[in-house]
Amino acid sequence: MPSFTIKIPNLAYNGPLVNATIALTAPLFEAMKKKADPIPEPVKVMALIDTGATSSVVAPDVIMRLGIFPTGSVKVNTPSCSGVLCNQYTAAIVLPNNIIIETTNLIEAPLQGQPIQCLLGRDVLSQAVLIYNGYAEEVTFSI
Repeated sequence: MPSFTIKIPNLAYNGPLVNATIALTAPLFEAMKKKADPIPEPVKVMALIDTGATSSVVAPDVIMRLGIFPTGSVKVNTPSCSGVLCNQYTAAIVLPNNIIIETTNLIEAPLQGQPIQCLLGRDVLSQAVLIYNGYAEEVTFSI
């Protein structure tokens, strides 16, 4: 079972932060390669593992750098608003230890005022085991 454990100083304050990469899915990568289209570089992000988020979210600048197109839209609710229509994209998320979540439907939404560019929601966590060890200030993620 692929996994990683990270130590996060002041975990209770900082939250379960993890370095991640947002990339093209393998089928899209292959299609672009076959057509000799320019292939965008994967985008490195700081992600927050968020058990309160139904879906995974990525900041608009990440989507812009990948140059991918929406696959649909969805209405989202946040603590400050409800029913906001946001674009949805299919992309891959690469986590430490080369754990790849291949076809994630990412919602594009601003993550202003936070040191993150991505929320990893329960759509990703439904495929994983997450251990939040507050005493040791460690997070373990396994798929």
